[in-house]
Amino acid sequence: MVQYNPKEWFGLIFTFHQSDTFRKLFWVMVSGAIYSFALAYLEIEVLFLNYKSTPALHSILGFVLSILLVFRTNTAYDRWWEGRKHWGALTNYSRSLAIKLHSIIPNTHAERAALFELIGLNPKVLAAHLRNKKSLWYRC
Repeated sequence: MVQYNPKEWFGLIFTFHQSDTFRKLFWVMVSGAIYSFALAYLEIEVLFLNYKSTPALHSILGFVLSILLVFRTNTAYDRWWEGRKHWGALTNYSRSLAIKLHSIIPNTHAERAALFELIGLNPKVLAAHLRNKKSLWYRC
């Protein structure tokens, strides 16, 4: 998980080259820039086409970008909410299992405390597994 401090955003400007997305899309961006440069050069220097910019073009482009941003934000929120629902379900199932075992297993049973400790460790081990951390697994 990436640790992000919103008060120290200036340093992130110069570390964008470390991101996976940038590394995967680097050659696509370079080829797109070369294609755009070649197309602009042909239009201006060879074909002598001079288009005038209109404010309508910029407003339409801003509208399209805002719609894309809204869809991306809604998708991220839906993913977060889905994860929250699953985590809550896991907590409820763990509590229900502990309550049922509390009523079934007698207080004098030798491994009762260890069983309840393992039920409590289940969400922590699952979180470590989902984050690809193996250090917590070996302690159990």
